[in-house]
Amino acid sequence: MAMKICVGLSLIILVGLGSWQVDRLFWKENLIAQRQAQSTLPPIAVPTDRPLDPAMAFRAAYAEGRFLHDQEKYLMARTRRGNVGFQLITPLEQDDGRIILVNRGWVPSDNRDPATRPETLIEEPVRVTGVLRLPKEKHWAQPENDALNNQWFYVDVRHMAEDSGADLASEYYLEVDEDEVSGGLPIGGQAKVELPNNHLQYAITWYSLALSLVVVFIIYHRRPQGDKDKNDAKDA
Repeated sequence: MAMKICVGLSLIILVGLGSWQVDRLFWKENLIAQRQAQSTLPPIAVPTDRPLDPAMAFRAAYAEGRFLHDQEKYLMARTRRGNVGFQLITPLEQDDGRIILVNRGWVPSDNRDPATRPETLIEEPVRVTGVLRLPKEKHWAQPENDALNNQWFYVDVRHMAEDSGADLASEYYLEVDEDEVSGGLPIGGQAKVELPNNHLQYAITWYSLALSLVVVFIIYHRRPQGDKDKNDAKDA
């Protein structure tokens, strides 16, 4: 009886985990579809003087202005193809003096000094396109942002604007497309429109374990009674 209870509980857990992964699969597929749809719409100007709308995340957008290179921020501990670096966030000054923060892309750690990447120091007015991003909450595992040493671990739009000594034109920030940079640095297109989606494999794994458990249980109980009694005696 104890074995049957253990097998039953194990089966419930395995099937439950498989079903949870199926739910996650549909959620992830919908999320990817939403991001793809938003990012392929005709770009709009980055909304200004409006409250944040979560439905606008990953909406294709553009902004115009001048980069304030002396106020660039470094979003630390970002890797690309196994290489450690940071993402370069630069305030884009509008005609009224307010700023929109622009994540221009990935830069290797060795190029933190702007003098090593003169191609990033664009002086003339620019128009950049990408996708809208919302400020992020600090994850429990992330260090605190260190404005004094220009080490940022999550995007805090308000704090970054205060550190730049400028008023925000928008609480969204813009993450540029990959084709915004024709060679050199930074490497754009860091927005994760395509997300890893392994939930189907996980669901198959859990359901397979549940099926294996059922098969083993059936085989065990179909053995001749004498064999089961011998095994029970050995276990005793």
